[in-house]
Amino acid sequence: MKCLVEAVLSLRTNHQYLLIMPPGAADLTHGLADGVEELVSSAAYYSLREQIELPRILRGHKIDLLHSPHFLLPLIRPCPAVVTIHDVIYLACKEDLPSRLGRLYYHLMMALAVRLAMRVITDSEFSKRDIVRYLGPDAGKIEVIYPGVSSEFRPVDDPATLLAVRQKYGIEHDYILYTGIYKPRKNHAGLLHAFHRFLALGGDGDLVIAGPVKEGELQLRRLASALGLAAHIKLTGFVNDDELRALYSGARLYACPSLYEGFGFTVLEAMACGTPVVCSAETSLPEVAGDAAYYANARVPAEFGDALWRVYTDDGIRTALIEKGFENLKRFSWERAAVQTLAVYQLMKMKKTALLQKRDTSIPDQLG
Repeated sequence: MKCLVEAVLSLRTNHQYLLIMPPGAADLTHGLADGVEELVSSAAYYSLREQIELPRILRGHKIDLLHSPHFLLPLIRPCPAVVTIHDVIYLACKEDLPSRLGRLYYHLMMALAVRLAMRVITDSEFSKRDIVRYLGPDAGKIEVIYPGVSSEFRPVDDPATLLAVRQKYGIEHDYILYTGIYKPRKNHAGLLHAFHRFLALGGDGDLVIAGPVKEGELQLRRLASALGLAAHIKLTGFVNDDELRALYSGARLYACPSLYEGFGFTVLEAMACGTPVVCSAETSLPEVAGDAAYYANARVPAEFGDALWRVYTDDGIRTALIEKGFENLKRFSWERAAVQTLAVYQLMKMKKTALLQKRDTSIPDQLG
């Protein structure tokens, strides 16, 4: 959302903006343009206090339109609202939120947000279909606006930088990279089985898994040991963006075996760093990766492992995928997303004006 806010504020418009920031998020954006005010709320996201404080702020500042970047809207609002719902992962993947009570709350709040908002913005056509499937709104109420990729993600070609990140994480060989939090839908275990197949085919390299795996680390290490992969698996834990760019850029390929993604940013980040992608064909991933990924069934480790080996060892395929990746990125731009988001705001303004005019013109008829 930070990138979208900055892109919207960079456009020349006559709009006045109030950025309502959560606690601890002051100075989230890089400077404020004219006509922009920043206010740090004391109410945390998803709290009862938010339901009380946010309407007060909206009334006090005479806000014409609220855009909520998360799925919780105040039940009572003095103005129309637009809500962004990136995905419905907790409804589609119950194992991501094991608490039944948590899922009920999530479902209720998201359903209310969809009903209360005049427009819903989501990241992909796939997520739009899932929002309709699980929450039941009219599809015409939902606008698909593709996010962009941060300009920070670009190829790192400085040998010293690439060597430093390798040494920090003990990466001594060429490697396949996967990055992301540990969740069942991310399919880390399936990737380990596919990597076992890759080695059996004669693949020579390591598998680097970047990101906080936390409770999954012990399970992954046990599985790696059982498969005889322990010496080839590197778990980095959390890495900062500078290190992540270097890891993407230094990888021989990026593997995305995920079984559910509302969008799939990491695929585009890898492409932006000049890294070929082997990808699952599930959910939104084909929509996002387009023709710039090598697809394989991630539910069948042997098939996914074959794809890893083929791309890893075939320089012709790698070069073609890298070129297609850069071309595919042209479909995703924060500037374009900002223009499309402003168009939604303008549509809401026109609808509000039309409703007020209709109400005003109907009063004499009702009195007469």
